[in-house]
Amino acid sequence: MSTISASYSPEDNKLRLYPTSRLDAETYKRVKEAGYSWAAKQDCFVAPMWTPAREDLALELAGEIDDEDTSLVERAEARAERFEDYRDKRGQEADQARASVQHIMDGIPLGQPLLVGHSSYRHARKDKERIENGMRKAVHLWQTSEYWSQRAAGAIRHAKYKERPDVRARRIKGLEADLRKQEKHKKETETHMRAWGKVTGEDAEQDKKLARAIATYDHIRLPDGHAWGWSIWSALEKGTCTPIEARDYSLRVHEAYLPHCQRWIDHLHNRLTYERAILAESGGTIADQTKPEKGGAVRCWVSRYNGEWLHIKKVNKVSVTVEDNWNNGGKNFTRVIPFDDLKGVMTKAQVDAKREAGLLCDNATGTGFAVLDAPSPPPRPEPTRAPQAESFMAMQAQLKAGITVQVVDQLFASPVALADRVVALAHIQPGERVLEPEAGTGRLVEAVLRVPLFASAMTSEVLAVEDNYALARQLTERRLPHVTVYEHDFLQVDPAKYGLFDVVVMNPPFAKAQEAAHVTHALRWLKPGGRLVAVLSNAITFRTDKAYSDLRQLLARAGVGSVTPLPDDTFKEAGTSVKTVLLQLTTHAEPAA
Repeated sequence: MSTISASYSPEDNKLRLYPTSRLDAETYKRVKEAGYSWAAKQDCFVAPMWTPAREDLALELAGEIDDEDTSLVERAEARAERFEDYRDKRGQEADQARASVQHIMDGIPLGQPLLVGHSSYRHARKDKERIENGMRKAVHLWQTSEYWSQRAAGAIRHAKYKERPDVRARRIKGLEADLRKQEKHKKETETHMRAWGKVTGEDAEQDKKLARAIATYDHIRLPDGHAWGWSIWSALEKGTCTPIEARDYSLRVHEAYLPHCQRWIDHLHNRLTYERAILAESGGTIADQTKPEKGGAVRCWVSRYNGEWLHIKKVNKVSVTVEDNWNNGGKNFTRVIPFDDLKGVMTKAQVDAKREAGLLCDNATGTGFAVLDAPSPPPRPEPTRAPQAESFMAMQAQLKAGITVQVVDQLFASPVALADRVVALAHIQPGERVLEPEAGTGRLVEAVLRVPLFASAMTSEVLAVEDNYALARQLTERRLPHVTVYEHDFLQVDPAKYGLFDVVVMNPPFAKAQEAAHVTHALRWLKPGGRLVAVLSNAITFRTDKAYSDLRQLLARAGVGSVTPLPDDTFKEAGTSVKTVLLQLTTHAEPAA
C-alpha cells in the first residue's frame, strides 16, 4: 500500500504530494479531480495553487503537511539542468543530420543555390530528396536544441525575477487585495446572516416582504434540478418555498461558507507574513532603502533614458508624483508612479549637493536632469550563438531558396577517403606546385589543402582546372587558400601558359577512353622527377585499342610507376559500380626522348 507525504511551498503557493508507490485507481481519481497534476521529474503530484479543498485532501492522505525543503531557485536549476540535457541531445542529433547532408552534397558549402555533382538524373533526384529531408531534420533538431537552451536560461531567470524585491512588493500588494476581498466576503456573509435572523415566523406577511428584500442582494443559487427552482429569490417569487424555509436554507449555506472564508483569510495572512519577512530580510525595495521626499528625484519607466532622473512633485502614501512630457512641444503633465516601480531614489539633500557641485544638467522640459558624474550603464550583452549555428542558419536559408540539381556528364566525385589516399601517395613537399586538371566538386583539392603544410605558414600553389562553368564558379566562390581556379577544357590548355608542376592528382572522365587522353596530356605538365597519382578505370590494364596501348607505352617510358586495384564499391555513393585502379608514377629525372 502506498504511503503519501505532503508539503507546501510559500514561495510558489503550491501543494505537493509524494507517494511512495503507484496510487490505487480511486485515490488517483480523487487527486486528479482536486486539481493535482503528476510532475514526473519531481516525482510528485503538484497543485497549481493552494485551496482549502486541496489542503484537506493532502491532510487526509498524508496526515500532516510539511514545509517544502527546496527553494524556487533550486527547483529552477534542476529544471534548467534537464533542459540542458535535452539541448545537448538534440544538438548532437542535429550535428549528425548536418554531417549526413554535407556528405551527400559532395563538399559544396551551404548557401549555394546550385547543387552539382551527380552522374544521372535518377541519382540527382534521389539525392535532392535526401538532402532536402536531411536539411529539414537538421534545422528542426537545431531549432529544438535552441528552444531547450532558452528554456534552461528562462527557468533560472524567472526564478530569480520572482525573488526581486520590487516583484515581491507587487506580489504583496496582490495578496493584500485578495485579503481585502475575502474580508469583504466574510463581512457580507455575516450581514446576510443577521438579516435572515430577522425572519422570525411571527408575522407571515412581514416575513414574506423581508425575505424577498434580502434575497434581492443575497444571491444564493440552488443546485441544478432543485424542487424550488434555480435560486432563493425565484423560489420566493414563485411561492415554491416559504420565507422560513428560505431563511433556514440560506443560514445553512452561510454557516458552511464562513469557515471556508476564514481559512482563506488565515492563509493569506500567513503568506503576507512570509513575503514581508523575506522582503525585509533582503533590505526591502529601493523606496524602503531611501525614502522618497518632495524635492528629491527618482528613476523609473517614465525616464527617457537610463540615466535620467525626474523631480518628485509630491509623495503619496504608496506612490510619487512626477512630471512627464512627450517632447512634442506640449505642456508637462503628471504621472503617479508606485513605490515598487522605482528604479532609483535621490533625497532632496543629495539633489542639492549635486547641483551645488555643478554636476546636474537639467533637461529641456524641466521635468528632470542628468547627473554628469554618473557611471555609464553597462552595454547590453549581445546574444551568443553556438559556433555551429551559422551552418544551420545557412542550411535554413538554402531550404528557403530551394535546391536545384544540375547534372554534369561523367562526374563521379572521389570519395573523401579515396581523395585523402591519392594525396598521401603524392607526397607533396613544401613549396611544390600541384595541379588538379579535372577539379569537379573539389574533393581532391580539399584533400590537398588538408595536408599539414597547407595549414602552416608554408606557401604552396594549387591550380584547379575545370571546364564546367557551374563547378568552376562554385570553386571560385569558396575562395580556397592557395588555390587558383581556371575554367577551361584541360585538353585545350597549353602547359606553357602555367609552367610545369611538381605533382598532378587527378580523377579524369572514363567514357570513350577520355582518361587516356587526359593522363597523356597531364604528363606534359610534370617537371622531371615529378609525381602523378590518378584514379582510372581498370581498362588501362587490359584494353588493347590504340588509346590504351599508347598510354601504357608512354607510362613505361616516362618513369617508374605502379597500378593498384581499388575495391569494387569505391564509387558506390556516386551512383556507379565501375571498377577502378590507382595509378602512381614518378617521372625520370631527365625527360624521355
